[in-house]
Amino acid sequence: MTRLLPIISLQLLFLLSLGACTSAPKPPTPVPTVAPIRCPLIPCRLPARSALAINDDWRRAVDQLEGELLSCAAQVLDCIDRQGIAGK
Repeated sequence: MTRLLPIISLQLLFLLSLGACTSAPKPPTPVPTVAPIRCPLIPCRLPARSALAINDDWRRAVDQLEGELLSCAAQVLDCIDRQGIAGK
């Protein structure tokens, strides 16, 4: 068995080196394209505020934040609709 080990090792090395050889060249990678911007997005700015202590202030702050997030979401969804990328 020990006499066969160098022969088997050489055969495996030979077979592995053949795997690196390919007969067909790889196809060229296509050049990336930049999609035109069809709708400029305005950065969504969330309102800053000082620390809140009263529950009514918290509720009002949450309502304002929800309104800002809905405005941002509507802007992004409108952009998606304009570009027609929803189904891709």
